[in-house]
Amino acid sequence: MLAIAKTPRSSNESELVNWSLAETGGHMQVLGVGREGDTTIQAQIDVDITAPTGSSPRGLPGFRKGLRVNGIKRSAIDFVGNLNVVFFEADDLEIVHGPPGRRRRYLDILISQSDPAYLKSLQRYGQVVSQRNQLLRRIRDGVAGENELTFWDERLAYEGARVTDSRRRAVDGLNEHAVPAHSDLADGDRLELEYQPRITASSGAPGGARSKDTPDIGAMNAETIEQEIARALATVRRREIAQGVTVVGPHRDDLKIFLNGYPAGQFASRGQSRTIALSLKLAEAVFVNRSTGRTPILALDDILSELDPERQRRVLEAASKHEQVLLTATEPGVVPSEFLEKADIYTVMNGRVTQDAIASASS
Repeated sequence: MLAIAKTPRSSNESELVNWSLAETGGHMQVLGVGREGDTTIQAQIDVDITAPTGSSPRGLPGFRKGLRVNGIKRSAIDFVGNLNVVFFEADDLEIVHGPPGRRRRYLDILISQSDPAYLKSLQRYGQVVSQRNQLLRRIRDGVAGENELTFWDERLAYEGARVTDSRRRAVDGLNEHAVPAHSDLADGDRLELEYQPRITASSGAPGGARSKDTPDIGAMNAETIEQEIARALATVRRREIAQGVTVVGPHRDDLKIFLNGYPAGQFASRGQSRTIALSLKLAEAVFVNRSTGRTPILALDDILSELDPERQRRVLEAASKHEQVLLTATEPGVVPSEFLEKADIYTVMNGRVTQDAIASASS
């Protein structure tokens, strides 16, 4: 939460509130302090809960969230990226097997932590798509004219080009770091990442296949991408009006992941998918560090499940190279003793946290 201003666990943050607090009302705070050299950053999230009343929608409690950095109120855009955390959880296998939106979200979080301007462009782009879709439906219903699309086409091409260009550069960085990271973790499997932007009328390939129509995005900059999107919008105008939705732009992008030349989402095993997802997270940590000059915290939730002992060891060796790592496991025996000896160990049981409980129990 302190890294991206919202929880990765739920789309509805009110679900995080304890029921007893939700029924009576109260205050909740999440606070963290990061230090890098001579710089100290305190990120703080305050949540005020008001008990539900008869007028509350569906009887739900009131939920108001405030963000602060070093005690100063911030918007979500200015809050994100002050503390950098790379987080791996079991749901990250959806990066491999899930829909394109899950991979776009991965790229958006990655870039937003290192480039505040990107988050602003992404927000503006989302607003443009929403307004443009409303206009397309009004044109389809005969209550607006096609000439009204000119302004929104220009805004979509401009903002969409900035989003696409940032994603292009991010995927280049991921390829540079994720592929060797995966090679270190896997036993001979070959990882490939291919960014498929939706900037032409025919770009994109179904079913995880390699796209023959994907433009050479690597040879483009933001200006040429903007021109491509503008041309595509003119080509698909009739189809967009009929459907009432925008079909060109980065909200339709995908990040294709291939394992040994085949779509990983279709052919990778659970263990292989976990290794791919972890490789992407390790590459994300390097990307954030090189983009910001700050060392992110690596938070790894139950990463050792579904991995054979050799892959577990390789994962732990790779994670040990990072400055600060938070690793969770369901039982102490999963982690070899040589790694436990270097770690501060905590046990969480029945909502209580105690230190060195595992170490004392095993000695």
